[in-house]
Amino acid sequence: MKTIIGIDPGASGAITFTNSENKKLYIHKCHPSISGRAVIVEMAKSAFKGDDIVAYIEKVHAMPHDGRSSLFKFGVNYGVWLGILASKQIPTVEVSPQKWMNFWKEYHGVGLPKKKKERKNVLKDFASVYLDENKKATLWNADSILITMYGIYMEKEKENGM
Repeated sequence: MKTIIGIDPGASGAITFTNSENKKLYIHKCHPSISGRAVIVEMAKSAFKGDDIVAYIEKVHAMPHDGRSSLFKFGVNYGVWLGILASKQIPTVEVSPQKWMNFWKEYHGVGLPKKKKERKNVLKDFASVYLDENKKATLWNADSILITMYGIYMEKEKENGM
């Protein structure tokens, strides 16, 4: 079995982890401190002792409309996560938003709206499938849930030689 970590590296993003059997999803908001984020990654390493571990992180890039300071902060968050994962010797797969979103679009057989708010609501609906009835997919956790589940599917494909 493998422990899969999914990270939405934005300041309002999240980290989600589970194992390849999807026994239980652990979801945490991105901690504001670097040490707090490292603690969450350590929790992921110890949640399913004995499992191999791999992290899937959304590969971020600049958008033309992003301001310089917000873009800088976004890049710093991304780099912090990469540094934490490297320091913990966790193999990391960087996946573009287009790649993991297209996977879910094809998986569900529906298009994703162009408008951000509508697209985010569809992604929340996709993510809610993987949660217990007492938990809710939100704007802050839906992407990390879907990145984690995308990682599970990709790792199973690797195991099956696809």
